[in-house]
Amino acid sequence: MTYDASMPSFDRALAGLESLRRSPPDPARLIELLAALDRTKIRDADRLALLHDALLFLCAYPPTPGVLRLAESILKRFAGRMRDIDPLLDPEVSGIAGTWVEMVFSFDFVRWLARRFPRQVDIDWDEPPDSDRLAAVLAPRIPFLEEEVVDVHVPTLEIAQQRGLAWLLQNLEPLAYDSLGLWVRWKPGAEMSRTLMRRPPRTIFLQSTPPLSRRDVSIERELAGPPLRISRLSRRKGQAVLDMVCAALATRYRELYNFTWGDPSTVLSADAGRGLEILLIGLLPEKRLPLRAGFAPFLLRNGVPIGYGDAFGLCERMEVSFNIFYAFRDGESAFCFVRLLKLYHQLFGSTVFSIDPYQIGLENEEAIEAGAFWFYRKLGFRSTDPRVERIARHEEERMTKDPTHRTSARTLRRMAQSPLIYEMQPTGAWDRFRIHNVVRKLGSGRRQIRIPPEILRAKSGRSEVRYVRLLARHKRFRRAILQLGRD
Repeated sequence: MTYDASMPSFDRALAGLESLRRSPPDPARLIELLAALDRTKIRDADRLALLHDALLFLCAYPPTPGVLRLAESILKRFAGRMRDIDPLLDPEVSGIAGTWVEMVFSFDFVRWLARRFPRQVDIDWDEPPDSDRLAAVLAPRIPFLEEEVVDVHVPTLEIAQQRGLAWLLQNLEPLAYDSLGLWVRWKPGAEMSRTLMRRPPRTIFLQSTPPLSRRDVSIERELAGPPLRISRLSRRKGQAVLDMVCAALATRYRELYNFTWGDPSTVLSADAGRGLEILLIGLLPEKRLPLRAGFAPFLLRNGVPIGYGDAFGLCERMEVSFNIFYAFRDGESAFCFVRLLKLYHQLFGSTVFSIDPYQIGLENEEAIEAGAFWFYRKLGFRSTDPRVERIARHEEERMTKDPTHRTSARTLRRMAQSPLIYEMQPTGAWDRFRIHNVVRKLGSGRRQIRIPPEILRAKSGRSEVRYVRLLARHKRFRRAILQLGRD
C-alpha cells in the first residue's frame, strides 16, 4: 500500500495513526499504517510535520518494541524527506533532521552555539542589520573606521561580513551585539535535531494502555507518595545534558536564562516513573539571582525530550513554569506536571506552588488557545484574586449545567490577570506576594533585609538546594520577605 500525499487515502492513514496513539493501542494496525506511510512520498510541509510529530510521539509512548523500532527507523531516514522543504517558508519543520533554524538569538546563546557547533552556525547576511547601528557598533572597534563613518556609503556590511561571527562575538560587548538584531542560522547535526535527539533511558516503558489523563492524577496523592530516586550527574555528563537541552530549545526557537547559564556540576536526574526522567539544572554561582534560587527542569520520556520549564524558590514557595512540546500534548502532561511538583517538594521542602499569569495567558495567546488556566485549575490550583475566583466558579457552574460549554478567549484573558496557587496547607499567606514588590522596595534603598550568614553561605555554595531548604525553616526571614512582597 503506497499513498500519494495529495490523495485522501494518505490523510486517512495519518488520521488513523493519530487516532490509534490516543486510544487503546493496536500494535498490528499501527505497524501496518507506519509501514504504509514509510513508503509514501510527501512534499507537503504540513503533512511532513504531522507525520514527524506522530512518529516522535510513538517513540516517547511506544506500545511495543516493534512499534518503537519502526518509528525510530523512519525517523533516522527522515532527513531525506526534507530536501525540497525550506524551513524559512515552512517554520513548522524547522529543527527536523536535514533542516536548519534561523532566529535572532541573544549574544550569550549565540556564543554557546558558536563554541559548541562552530561549523554549523553563521550569520544570515541576507537579513542585514541597520547600517547606521552597524557603523556605530563597529567604529570604536576597528582602527580608523571612524574616519569613514562620517561619509556616506561606507561598506560597513561588507566589513562585518569579512570579519564574520567569531570576530563579532570576540570583539563586541553583549549589549552592542544584541542591539544589531543579527539573524543567525544553525543547521544542527542529526543527534541535535528534534528528530533524533535522545538521552539513553534506563529502561523502556511500554504504553500498553491509553495515556493517563488529568483525571487519573492527583497533586495531593503524588506529594504524599513515596520518594523519587534522585542521582547527581558528573560534570561531564551534566555538560552533555546542558548541550542537549539548549539545542532542544533552539530547534524550537526558544532560549531560557536558566538553561543558558546552567551549571553542569549541579545537574540532578530523577526517575519519575512510567518512563519519565526529570533533569534539574541549577545556575552558575555568578549568575544566580539575589534572593530567589533558580532551577530549570527538562523532561524526557523513554529518552525523548518532551518538555521543559523553570522554577524559582523562595522559602516554602516555588514559582513554577511548565511547557510540554507540541508533539507530546496528547500524552501524560498532567502526570508529568504533578511528578515535577513531587520533585520540588522532596528536594526543597516546597509546599506552596505558584503559576505566573503569563503561563495561563497574560500576553500569551498560545496559553489562551491551550486553555492553560483550566489545566492547572482542574488539578487543584486557585486564583490569588477573589474576583477571578468568582469568574472561575461561575464558569464551572455553567460547565456542570452544560458539558459542551467552553470558556471564551475573552474570559480566559480576564482570568489570566493574577497568579494561580496551590498550597498543601491552605493559609493564603502568599496570595498577595509579588517579587516585583520586593525588588522595588529593596532597590529604592528605603527598606533593607538581613540575611543570616549561614543562608548567605548556602546561596553561594555548590548548589542552591540547601539555600532553599534553610529559607523555608527561617521564620524571621520568611516574615520579612512576606511583608516586603505584599502590595
